[in-house]
Amino acid sequence: MRKAIILVGLLLAIVPAAFAEQRGVFMEFHRKINPGKNMQVNRTPMRLPIEVVYDTDSHKIQVIGDELTDAEVFLYNADGTLESSSSKLNTDFTGLTSGTYSILIQAREWYAKGEIEI
Repeated sequence: MRKAIILVGLLLAIVPAAFAEQRGVFMEFHRKINPGKNMQVNRTPMRLPIEVVYDTDSHKIQVIGDELTDAEVFLYNADGTLESSSSKLNTDFTGLTSGTYSILIQAREWYAKGEIEI
C-alpha cells in the first residue's frame, strides 16, 4: 500500500511537467536599404541564427542568438506600447499577461519582426 501511494505521488509530480510546451515564434527578417550599396538583386533568402521561443510553463519569451550579433530587442503589447527592451540579443522577457505581443529585433543592417499570442 505504501508503494502505491508513493507511485501515485510521483506520477502527480511528473504530470504537470509533461504538459509544458515551448512554441517557436515566426520572425520575418528584412534588410535595411542602404543607398550607397550596389543594388543588384539577391534572391537568396536571409537566414540568421536567431530563435525566439515562448515557454508556456514559465510564461517567458526567450530570444536566443549568436553572442557576437549586435542587436537590440523590443517587446510591444497589442496597443503598440513598449513593454520591455534589451540592448543585447540573448534576453528573456518574463511577467507577461495574456494578450498579443510584438517582438522587434533591430541590428545595423537588418531587422526582424514577429508576433505571439499568449
